[in-house]
Amino acid sequence: MFLYSSIAKKQTVAVTGLLLVLFIIAHLTGNLFIYAGPQVFNSYAHRLHAFGALLWLARSALLIIFMVHITFICLLVIENFKARGGYKRYAVDRTVGERSLAERIMPWTGLYIFIFVIYHILDFACANPQGPRSFIHAKSYGIYGVVFNSFSHPVYGLLYIMFLSFLGLHLCHGVQSLVQTGGFRPKWAPVIKTSSDYFALLMVVGFSSIPIYVYLLSHKLC
Repeated sequence: MFLYSSIAKKQTVAVTGLLLVLFIIAHLTGNLFIYAGPQVFNSYAHRLHAFGALLWLARSALLIIFMVHITFICLLVIENFKARGGYKRYAVDRTVGERSLAERIMPWTGLYIFIFVIYHILDFACANPQGPRSFIHAKSYGIYGVVFNSFSHPVYGLLYIMFLSFLGLHLCHGVQSLVQTGGFRPKWAPVIKTSSDYFALLMVVGFSSIPIYVYLLSHKLC
C-alpha cells in the first residue's frame, strides 16, 4: 500500500532529499579545506579514511538513499503522467509554461547528476593517494595531488562546473519542494523559493570555486 500512496512517496522523496542536501553541505565543508593547503587537506582526508569499513558503509548508505530518492521520484513522475491522461493530454498541457525551468528539467538534471556522481566517486574514492596522479613536480602530495591534477585539466573542470550548474537547478526546485512538503503555509512560498535559490547559488559558487582555484594555481605553479 505504501507504493500506492502519493503522500508517502512525496514524504520519502523529501526525507531522502533532506539527507542528500545535508551530505552536500558536509561535502562542501570538507572540500573547502583545500584552500588551507596540502597538509590540512590531506589531514582531513586521512581522518575520513581512518574510519575504514565504516566509511564504505556510509558511502553504501548514501548510494541507497540516492537510489531510493531517484526511484520514488520516477514513481511520482509516472503517477503524474497517468493523471494528466498520457501523451495526448501532455501535448496540450498549458501548465508547462507556468512551471520554472528547474522544475521542467528535473528528470534530466537528476540523470546527469546521478551519472556524474558515480564517476566522481570512482575517480576520487578509488584513486591511489600515493599513485602517479598524486605527484606534482615529481613530489607526491597525496589526495591533494590527486584533486590538484584532476582539476588542473580544463575539460574535467568544465564538466564538473556543468554538473554543478545542473545540481544548482535541481536544488532550486528540490529544496523548495522539500520544505513545502514539510507543511509550510502557502503564504511562505515566495520566501521559500527565494531561500532555495540562494542556497542553490551558494552551493554552486562554493563547489565551483575549487576547480577554478586549482586551475589558476596550477598555471601559476607552471
